[in-house]
Amino acid sequence: MCPVMSLIATVLFKNAGSNIISTWFQTTFFNFPVAFFWQMFYCGPCIRFIFGKMFSNKENAVAKNVVTE
Repeated sequence: MCPVMSLIATVLFKNAGSNIISTWFQTTFFNFPVAFFWQMFYCGPCIRFIFGKMFSNKENAVAKNVVTE
């Protein structure tokens, strides 16, 4: 995701011209650490918590049916 979004940002905002590849690599290099830590420490745990709360009852019901059968 980070390389694709960096490419879009390079094309739309950087006005790279003939240096589009090198500008894209530089943009990806600068964006990757922020995207990585955002995913690992904020977005990932938040989404896992939300989906865990949304679908926890269905998983427990399926597990109980498997055990009793």
